[in-house]
Amino acid sequence: MRRRAFIGLMMGAIGWPLIARTQQSSATPRVVHLGPVEIPAQIAATKRLLAELGHVEGRIRLEFRHAAGDADALPALAQEIVRDGRVDVIIAISTPAALAAYKATRTIPIVTLAAVDPVASGLADSLARPGRNVTGIAVFSEETTAKRIELMREILPRAVHLGTVTTKVSSGAQSLTPVLEAGRKLGFQVEAINIDDPASIGTLLSPDNLARFDGLVFVPDVVLSGHQAEVVRLVNLSRKPAIFASPDWVANGAFMSFGPDFADAGRRLIAQVDRVLRGAKPGDLPFERPTKFDLRINLRIAKALGLDLPATVIARADEVIE
Repeated sequence: MRRRAFIGLMMGAIGWPLIARTQQSSATPRVVHLGPVEIPAQIAATKRLLAELGHVEGRIRLEFRHAAGDADALPALAQEIVRDGRVDVIIAISTPAALAAYKATRTIPIVTLAAVDPVASGLADSLARPGRNVTGIAVFSEETTAKRIELMREILPRAVHLGTVTTKVSSGAQSLTPVLEAGRKLGFQVEAINIDDPASIGTLLSPDNLARFDGLVFVPDVVLSGHQAEVVRLVNLSRKPAIFASPDWVANGAFMSFGPDFADAGRRLIAQVDRVLRGAKPGDLPFERPTKFDLRINLRIAKALGLDLPATVIARADEVIE
């Protein structure tokens, strides 16, 4: 009996650290970042913002999963994440990613940066009280894209043919009807350029294909952001004025941008992730809308395009690159 007791005691002593480590591991929050495409700057910002709120490596298990630019692959990827188990929060970048995650789980908290109205897309009961397992930042990109069309009319008063550029991520999640209507009201003939496969960017945005347009308006699209350098190079080769959704495009050589301050939106998104990790329910956290908007202009590109920009447009800019 003493021998059995001794062996039991020793096994307990050996097993306890293993149990303790297992419990400690299972207590480490697991956060999965889901998006259509991998963007290194976005990954770095997510890590940094979480760390600033105390969620450093070792205290959190952070994973990044993406669909390699194929929006159709998001539902299967979301289901795979949910099947893995032990997920505390899913950060869904784009409306298609949020919809895929929501279809895969109605219990795991989802915090999303969504381009369109989350109520209209079925992610929430209301903005103030989502009531489900989804919350986040709602950009309402149809509204800001319409503003970009208005800017295009100001800088190109005689332009007729306007192209709007989307991929499956943006065209599949939102209605372009308000954008097309805004263009028609301003006297544009608006044509959608739909890039269904990132491999076709070089063809669809080639100078030959863009020759028929007077100007281009880009909607917020995470897949296009993942191919930013190629898109800017092709558009500049075409010598067509193009307005993008965020200032990082202008910083990397594009002509103009107008849209929400996505850096600020990212900070607010991670702040919501932090609140969920500390026990808040997504259904009780209001969807937030961007409050800061940013207009950037690259005058060097404007000069290369032969554009004489209205002083009223330049005066409204948050930053002008000489």
